[in-house]
Amino acid sequence: MDNASVEVLYSNTEQVCYDEKNRRYTDEMYRFSVLEAGEGLHVKIRCAGEKAAFYALCEINERLRDGPLSAGEYVNAPAFAVRGYIEGFYGTPWTHDQRLNMMLCMAKHRMNTVYYAPKDDIYHREKWRDLYPAEELEKLRELLGTARSCHMDLYWCLAPGLSIRYTSPADFSALLAKYEQLYSAGFRRFGLLLDDIGETLAYSEDAEAYAEPVNAHIDLICRVYDALKKKDPGIRLTVCPTQYNGRGDEYYISKLGQNIPPEVSLFWTGRDICSREIGFTEALKFTECTCHRPLYWDNYPVNDEAMLHEMHLGPLIGRDKELHRFAGGLISNCMQYAECSKIPLITVADYLWNGPRYDPESAWKKAVAEVVGDQNAASFLLFADQLRTSCLRDENAPELAALFHELERACASGDAEQIDMKKSGYLLRARECLLFLERDLPICRELARWTKKFRFSVQITEKLLGWICDKQNTALKNEIEALIEAYERDPAVCVNAMLFREVLLNRFAVN
Repeated sequence: MDNASVEVLYSNTEQVCYDEKNRRYTDEMYRFSVLEAGEGLHVKIRCAGEKAAFYALCEINERLRDGPLSAGEYVNAPAFAVRGYIEGFYGTPWTHDQRLNMMLCMAKHRMNTVYYAPKDDIYHREKWRDLYPAEELEKLRELLGTARSCHMDLYWCLAPGLSIRYTSPADFSALLAKYEQLYSAGFRRFGLLLDDIGETLAYSEDAEAYAEPVNAHIDLICRVYDALKKKDPGIRLTVCPTQYNGRGDEYYISKLGQNIPPEVSLFWTGRDICSREIGFTEALKFTECTCHRPLYWDNYPVNDEAMLHEMHLGPLIGRDKELHRFAGGLISNCMQYAECSKIPLITVADYLWNGPRYDPESAWKKAVAEVVGDQNAASFLLFADQLRTSCLRDENAPELAALFHELERACASGDAEQIDMKKSGYLLRARECLLFLERDLPICRELARWTKKFRFSVQITEKLLGWICDKQNTALKNEIEALIEAYERDPAVCVNAMLFREVLLNRFAVN
């Protein structure tokens, strides 16, 4: 901040530690005042410690992106106590540099928790018994150091469920040895993931000892937690159960929750694996039946498995504005595309901090501007608008649909100036966006297959914009129909071809 001085005052008093709105004591609350001081400004931050001071500086920097600081008093505290993301997808794990970069980015947006759980890290899931080689362990140690420097809790997770023999002393010893290795590297936050495994016990010894999986899981969780707490009372553990979605009152999750220690966090994805909506009444039901407030593993923006052809660039929607009052926290599952994940994740961070004040569209536009740069944001939004399809919404490309509506009206009224302005304005932005997407940047490389589809959609759109005002041109219509058929053969999800067909069928015609 040019011509500004910053002063930080630490205290442990109600004024800076008690969030009256959420009725919660927190060390993440802060106040800062901006005062005119000569030809510059003086910023005085009051908070309980370094984490809150860091968050205050993050907000100040965010405000400076929008313009000069205004004199006044500012008070802020997070809606959710636990706010974060998980590298928990199927597919190519992030590189070490991508992990470091993502952590720094999300810390700047005041997330406070990271879970390391890439399904295809062989030492996390497939070879869970094997200790990490020295080189890999050193990378995890560096990741932990970065997390501490930016005030984030880093959870290292183990997923033994595919092959563990619950009655085997050797397997349990291997499990504890793996945790011990990470404890020796400095970790104090751990996860035990039992998701995406068989619904029956694979070994006859286990079936005889436990009768059903939930009993084996309860025993394993309790034994692991007891061993970790004996090692260090400050250790924390999060568990992902085998049944991780539903109403929250089912047999498995009710029995599991009521028979494991209450301080163990329980992951939950909501009514569905990828839930379109998550409401506070569902959280209440889960808490009532499991004796645990749900820690939401939110499967957005992840795009693995059946969603491989989708690119999720839209904002987080469908999460109740009061969910923070009834949930233990929310952890967003990312895409294997680290740079692309930043756009939706920044909107997630905004929701997690602001809760009741969260505006998805406003947060989304700011996220796009931050990730691709202010100078590229307007044109890139035209592309991102065509990549909204996800578990959260079916419809796509609302801006393009609105353009077709507007052009129909302009053609019906014979407004040549409006027609020309709308056509040229859209095509100019589209070409500017394509020029950006051709650059050798990480996000452009990740978007390559969707860029190819977008280029095709721009070609079809350009011809449709001409056809709308020349509907007697049968040759052009036939050409567009052939292009649409070719467009549909590319599985990458962009504009739904039905939108193009509706235009050809006069779906948007003005009566």
